[in-house]
Amino acid sequence: MGVICIDAGNTFIKIALMEHSAAISQAVFPYGKPAKMQEYLQSLPAAEGVIVASVSLPAQEIFCRIPSKISVCMELTGDTPTPVRNLYQTPASLGKDRLAAAVGAYRLYPQKDILVIDAGTALTFDFIDRQGNFIGGNISPGLNMRFQALHSYTKKIPLATPTHHYRTIGNSTEAAVIAGVQNGIIFEMNEYIRYFKRQNSETIFVMTGGDLIFFVNKIESLIFAQPNLVHIGLEEIFKYNVK
Repeated sequence: MGVICIDAGNTFIKIALMEHSAAISQAVFPYGKPAKMQEYLQSLPAAEGVIVASVSLPAQEIFCRIPSKISVCMELTGDTPTPVRNLYQTPASLGKDRLAAAVGAYRLYPQKDILVIDAGTALTFDFIDRQGNFIGGNISPGLNMRFQALHSYTKKIPLATPTHHYRTIGNSTEAAVIAGVQNGIIFEMNEYIRYFKRQNSETIFVMTGGDLIFFVNKIESLIFAQPNLVHIGLEEIFKYNVK
C-alpha cells in the first residue's frame, strides 16, 4: 500500500499518494478549500498511513480531515527521526519541506553530494553530503515574492508578473523589473551551481518547487527536475519510522 503525503506549504496544500517514490495520485489545493481536500482524501484507495509536513498550518487542522480508515497519522517535526542526519543547529525552525526534500534527494541519489534547489514561495538551496548529512542551506525571496516586494516597498514601481519573453536589459520600468528579478534568480542559481561544482565536480543538482518548470530550462548546467521531491522524502521518512 502507498503512503498519503501532505505538504502544506506557504501557498498551497499538495497531496500525493506515494508508492515506491512514485505518485499514484496527486492534487493541489489552495488554502480555504477544506471540503474539497477532504473529498479528495476520501476518494483515495487504502493507504498505509499519512504523513504531514506543514510550514504554515497546524497539522491538527489537516488530521481532522483524514478519513477514519487511515490508522497511522504522522507529523514531520524537528524531532522526527529521518534517514539523513540533520546537522541544522535550530531543527525546530527548519522548514519541514526543506528537510523532506533533502531526504527525497538522498533517497534518489544515495552516497552523492547533492544541492537541492527549491524554487517556491521562497528560493532555497540545501546541501546534503555523500555521508547523508543534511548540512543546511540558504534562503532568499522567490520569484513572485521579489515582484511583490519591489511593488510594495516603492511608490512607483509597477507590480510585474513572470514571463518567458523578456529582454536581458529592460528598456522600460516594467521590463527592467522583469529582467532584474528573473535574471537575478537565474544568475543566483548558476553561481551556486558553479560554487558547488568547484568543491566537487560530481555534485548532483536537483530542482523542485512551484516555479520549477519556469526555471529548469534556463540553467546552464545539468539539473535533475523532480516536482515530487518533497513527497518522495515524506514517504521515505514515514517508512523509516513505521517499520
